[in-house]
Amino acid sequence: MKTRFGNSKVFNIHTDDIPYLSVGMFDRLGVPNLYSTRFTSYDDAKGEGVSGIRCAVMKTDRLEEASPVCRANRDRLAHQLGSSLEMELVTDQKHTNHVYVATKEEDLGVATVGTFALHRQYVDGIVTDIPGALLTAFGGDCPPVYIIDPVRGVAGLVHAGWKGTLGKIPQVAIAQMTLRFGCDPADMYAAIGPGVCADCYEMGDEVYDTFAAEWGREDADRILRRYAPGSESEAYRRIIGTGTGKYHLDLREANRLTLLRAGVPEDRIAVSDVCTMCNTDVFYSYRGRCLENEQVAMLVNTVRSV
Repeated sequence: MKTRFGNSKVFNIHTDDIPYLSVGMFDRLGVPNLYSTRFTSYDDAKGEGVSGIRCAVMKTDRLEEASPVCRANRDRLAHQLGSSLEMELVTDQKHTNHVYVATKEEDLGVATVGTFALHRQYVDGIVTDIPGALLTAFGGDCPPVYIIDPVRGVAGLVHAGWKGTLGKIPQVAIAQMTLRFGCDPADMYAAIGPGVCADCYEMGDEVYDTFAAEWGREDADRILRRYAPGSESEAYRRIIGTGTGKYHLDLREANRLTLLRAGVPEDRIAVSDVCTMCNTDVFYSYRGRCLENEQVAMLVNTVRSV
């Protein structure tokens, strides 16, 4: 697949049916996972794809029309992982740091995104010990964070936008895994998926001030810095224009720090360098003004106690 993926070896590329990326580390552990693209199909020989796949119901959609289409596409992707939507666990995603703990079979296979029971609303992450559960999250520029504990047979998936990152949502997921299922972070593996890169992700001064207040200035200076006008990414200059000297946020580093400080070993954290905004030919991107839909991240809880 022709795309500007840098030198990352973190994700493998699959183009057999609906194209997707997968975490190499998880592939080696035998844990089915994916991150979708804009393509419904891709011809490697021609270097061309058919774009326009819809996996997420958007705010502007008519729910009764969009939901069956999105479910059908997600089900095809799920089958490529050896699963189905009957096993799906999906979150509401309102840019919170709330994580739902799924332990019962009735949590599986919610018919339509947007019809959650009250206890599943305003939730941006999910953890479970249900064998074979299909964890699902959506995002354009917000990276997913995948977490597995192969010792206890527990998996987690969170949507880490800047507000969830501010609230350390990967740490919240790990805390729930530890508290509810007896997991040890030292046994875990984690991956930060594709999302907007720091060179593209311009933020206002108020975001720096918020991180400084919540994380401390040393951390704020580590994950946010001002960009001189014109020093942004090529994609930023092409899509947005000349920068204004504002702060840029590094979501990858912020979430990597959170995982490290939560106790996940450094050599078990995989970080993608794939930017959704730099690759709008391949991915939907809010900042890149490719707003037709979002990518879907999926993770199957096939890990077992050892």
